[in-house]
Amino acid sequence: MPIVRTVFVLIAPNLPLRLKSLALSLLVGFLLCSYSLFTRAEEPTEYRLKTAFLYNFATYTQWPSDNRSTFNLCIYGDNPFGNHLDHLLEKKVDTRAISIHQKTRLEELEECHLVFISQSAVVTLDSILQALQGKPILTVTDQPGIGKRGVMLNMEIKDGKIAFDANLGIARKAGLNLSSQLLRFAHKVYQE
Repeated sequence: MPIVRTVFVLIAPNLPLRLKSLALSLLVGFLLCSYSLFTRAEEPTEYRLKTAFLYNFATYTQWPSDNRSTFNLCIYGDNPFGNHLDHLLEKKVDTRAISIHQKTRLEELEECHLVFISQSAVVTLDSILQALQGKPILTVTDQPGIGKRGVMLNMEIKDGKIAFDANLGIARKAGLNLSSQLLRFAHKVYQE
């Protein structure tokens, strides 16, 4: 506080004492507000963290070879990630650049490597899983308790942190290999 007062006196030497006190109070208040806004801006949001999880899921999964030049990450239903997914456009999975797609029709999901099934689409989960059954498409959600229903990876908030369950049996039936490095961080691993 003495440094702020000294700097303020040097900048505004001709103000009356009463105005200096008021202006100093406003300056300190502004600095405190700026600091708290700055620190809040640095805290990652839930879906910013989940974006990082999606990237790690993609990089620690092995797909059968195909001839597509991009890695197609798809959102089925409403997009809860907002612009956080844009950060993935600069990254690659193996040698493929990531391409983000919003899908609204079930038939379009066959073009994807990874499908995030949002809360708005979970009501049709059985139809989605039946349409993708046996196809090398990694299915991911973030709805409590869905890991046992056939989704390969399911993120949940547990004890204030993001955790995930893995359904290894379903992934293997689809021809996907989930890395042991990924599975060791899973909260639960289902064999089917």
